[in-house]
Amino acid sequence: MAKAALLAAVLIAGAAVTAPRAAAQAEPPTSWPTAFADEFDGTEINRDRWTIHSDAEGDRCLGNKGNNEQLEWHTWSALAVRDGKLVMTARKDNPEPGYEWSGALITTAHGCGQGPAQEFQVRPGDYIETRLKLPKDKGFWPSTWTWNGNGSNEQDTYEYYSDNPFRLYLTNHYGEGGQCQYVSPVDLTQDWHTIGQQIGPDETVWFLDGKEICRKGPYAGEGALVLDLFVFSKIPPEVTEGSMEIDYVRVHRK
Repeated sequence: MAKAALLAAVLIAGAAVTAPRAAAQAEPPTSWPTAFADEFDGTEINRDRWTIHSDAEGDRCLGNKGNNEQLEWHTWSALAVRDGKLVMTARKDNPEPGYEWSGALITTAHGCGQGPAQEFQVRPGDYIETRLKLPKDKGFWPSTWTWNGNGSNEQDTYEYYSDNPFRLYLTNHYGEGGQCQYVSPVDLTQDWHTIGQQIGPDETVWFLDGKEICRKGPYAGEGALVLDLFVFSKIPPEVTEGSMEIDYVRVHRK
């Protein structure tokens, strides 16, 4: 993945923090028609709509240790659907030689020939929203993002490093793009939150719980939708298991 610039921002002390805009605020376009959604109301992940394989992951499309930022190997067993929620769980259970952790990633396209049968890609102007409960223990790195096969227009609806329960990283990797680091006044692990992003075409706007928190550059092209729970090698977990919950993910299209 195209995360190197973001990793540097995480590790540099005193990195600039972008405050919410003082100008007129946008509202998330949740009334638009739904182009894609998963409410996770069944008993298992829908493999016709999701795969755990992604060509963003350099090691057989299931691991990315070469990125020096992830410790996990993606497995179906890291995913569970219960009580109307997707539960992503990373475990230190040695799932593959060279990988101590199993972890979770699901994507709607660019699955290295492994499906899914019903592929989906986001487009310019789409609004992506995830309702979730973030992990509390440090060492985990969940995100919602897009991937077009080479990362040239990657969009990070959010990235979160669980050693800091107040900060979200919001990044547009297309062109000059841009990034905000949003600092919440409350601990983000204490409740459910919705994190959304309207991806261009002229401007990319992020929302937290219905309020605008960041605005950056345009977006072009298409990309698979990706949800994950990674393990962060720079600040590894002190526990042997960590989970997060996702109530839904939706893509609205005008």
